[in-house]
Amino acid sequence: MDLRWSGEQEAIFEAAREFGREVVAPSSEERDRASRFDHGIWKALAESGFWKAGVPAELGGDGGGLANYVAALEGLTLGSQDSGFSVTVGAHASLIQVLSRWGTAEQQQRFLPDLFAGHVGATAATELTGGSHVTAVRTTAEPTGDGHYTLSGSKSHITNAPVADMMLIVGRVAGLGKRDISLFLLDRGQEGVSLGENEDLIGLRTSPIGPIDMDRVHIPPERVLGSVGDGLTVLYWCLALDRLSFGVIASAQMRSMIPRALDRATSREAFGAPIAEYQYIQDKIVQMKVGAETARALSYATLSAMENGDADAGTLASCTKLASAQAIVGSSLELVQLFGHMGYDRTQGVERHLRDAAAFRIAGGTDEMQKKAIFSQLLAASRSNSL
Repeated sequence: MDLRWSGEQEAIFEAAREFGREVVAPSSEERDRASRFDHGIWKALAESGFWKAGVPAELGGDGGGLANYVAALEGLTLGSQDSGFSVTVGAHASLIQVLSRWGTAEQQQRFLPDLFAGHVGATAATELTGGSHVTAVRTTAEPTGDGHYTLSGSKSHITNAPVADMMLIVGRVAGLGKRDISLFLLDRGQEGVSLGENEDLIGLRTSPIGPIDMDRVHIPPERVLGSVGDGLTVLYWCLALDRLSFGVIASAQMRSMIPRALDRATSREAFGAPIAEYQYIQDKIVQMKVGAETARALSYATLSAMENGDADAGTLASCTKLASAQAIVGSSLELVQLFGHMGYDRTQGVERHLRDAAAFRIAGGTDEMQKKAIFSQLLAASRSNSL
């Protein structure tokens, strides 16, 4: 695995970082306080060509691999220092990547141009009864003949749902048997589709999240993504990409904390010396660096496995999500501690790092679910003598 970028990826990273710094960052604190998604910024991001990174040229993309998208996401996060906006970007990009790989030519022509141009996408698996157990869905598609269905059910806590223009819905097909998980493409204004209000969360407040309700929504054959009953193949790949994205975002966010932590440690004095001279303060900043580099290395290991189609890509994605989530929570807590009362004061902007970080141990599959997935893979490998 090579963590070095090509010249093209370096350029993508720098352009995304500049966009984040110049366009996203200036209004980030205000949007966090208001829990607001800014359509103007989203449109500007689309106009910058961001969404074409890592999409085949014949579909309107830059013709690069998935690493191009990862370089763009890392740059955007580092420049904007807005984890919520980056999480929304990651959710949208996942839909683009899935359509690029599994969509029919008709689906690609119908949806990708709009997703490139500023429409917002969402992927909806989670339900109140299932939580992180994505295969425990109750949303059901009833066959009506000739490959048509009516889809009913509810999705909860879906990133981008309140502002989504199109959605990929995970559901079951009634009467199909055990292999019944299937994927359906829906539009915002489609009859029977209802999008709920943005949830009032403590962190990631610049990322809209909410429910999607479906009441006998008509699904023609051309709105089924992939093969009926084979949705898990696509869903597991999408989950791996989401967890990789969380790792990239966490790593970049931790990197952005370090200069602020160093400035505080070298300018704040205690007992007649800068606090940077005390080893227990040094340890806090060192752990931020270790966490950032660990998350980044695991992210790129997952990227390599996904690009090569390795069987352990899903396990690596869970390792990435678990390690990066725990690291960013620890780093954010230490940053608040470094600033003392100022770190706890909402007017200083330090505590936001901790509020945002808390979501990383829940969103995209909880820490406990990642551990379960990793252990299950280890046990299966042991039984097949392939460890």
